Amino acid sequence: MNKGIIVAITGQSGCGKSTLSRYYSSKGFTVIDCDKVAKDIRRVTDCQIQLAEEFGFDIIKEGIVDTRLLAQRAFASPEKLQKLTDITHPFIEKEILSRSQAAFDKGQQIVFVDGAVIIGGIVEKHCDKFIVVVVEEEKQRERLMRRDSINVEQTDARLKGQTPYSDMLKKADYVINNNKAVENLILQGELVLRQITDI
Repeated sequence: MNKGIIVAITGQSGCGKSTLSRYYSSKGFTVIDCDKVAKDIRRVTDCQIQLAEEFGFDIIKEGIVDTRLLAQRAFASPEKLQKLTDITHPFIEKEILSRSQAAFDKGQQIVFVDGAVIIGGIVEKHCDKFIVVVVEEEKQRERLMRRDSINVEQTDARLKGQTPYSDMLKKADYVINNNKAVENLILQGELVLRQITDI
């Protein structure tokens, strides 16, 4: 079995992970988006059944999970958010490993995995290096409200359910600060990439 290294790109929602991931993707690297994988596995029947049993069968509409309704119920409490994690993460883990192995089999040496809930989650043990993207709380809040069209209360509830930066930074091999312009984020991302590819 071919094996390269898996590098996590993590940070809280609205920190700029996706921008960094798009940059690495543009450089020809495989980037696996945990959110997209989570969306894909919600089409898996076994996953849908477990989600419906926990969050209500009305979240399934014409064979598809109503993501907005699921998020609304999952972010209602830390306990509910944990339930969502417990159900979906085994499916997500299996799919991420499958996609990573496909990239390694094609001769790629590095695969990036982008997700907010990697550290402390089921995928953490499969990652060899961790990039943590950090941002000031006020900027983060503004980005989330604008990106997801949610109000202050919904934004605060979502942030409260995120892995604390203090926990992420303990695991970080590389820290990227995204308080300035996008160009600055990309520059830091390029410097980190050079360090990783030198390994």
